Amino acid sequence: MNILNNVVILDTETGGLDPLTHSMMTIGLVSGDGTHQLEIWVAEPEIIADPRALAVNRLDPAEVAEKGVSPSEACDRVDNFLRTVDPSRGRPMVVGHNVAFDNAFMRRMYTMAGREVNPAFSHRTVDTHTLLWGLIATGKLPPNVNGSDAAFAHFEVAPPESLRHTALGDAVATRDLLEKLLSLLAE
Repeated sequence: MNILNNVVILDTETGGLDPLTHSMMTIGLVSGDGTHQLEIWVAEPEIIADPRALAVNRLDPAEVAEKGVSPSEACDRVDNFLRTVDPSRGRPMVVGHNVAFDNAFMRRMYTMAGREVNPAFSHRTVDTHTLLWGLIATGKLPPNVNGSDAAFAHFEVAPPESLRHTALGDAVATRDLLEKLLSLLAE
């Protein structure tokens, strides 16, 4: 049995760091086995974005408004995607890099849509940043491998530059990073 069969990797690109203020802009989801991928552009009724966030994720709020779906439609698409991940094993485990950040924005989106938050976006998650910290603390990784850029470079899993800081590109890279971290933990 492969533990990754019931895992979903999540990454979001947002209008800033505060889920109480800033907008969800894009969502990237990848099944743990890598066979299913989805990117959703989310057009909130009013897109609130900090220019510093837009400089990182290279998103244009006007393009997001044009291409995006409503928060309610985004919730439908997320829920449908989650059902593709080994439904025989129950609720999938959500994994991400600093996943509490992404989870907070997912919860915000479901609330904005007037929907019950999907149980996958609960407090039970796996954070690759925390796994890195543990491997550094136990001497299995050098101290400088403490963020996504450094981890992607160290494990040679970084997405092409054009996909870096896109929700789907970072979700795919985080899935690859998770495999590398699990292998290192098994040593």
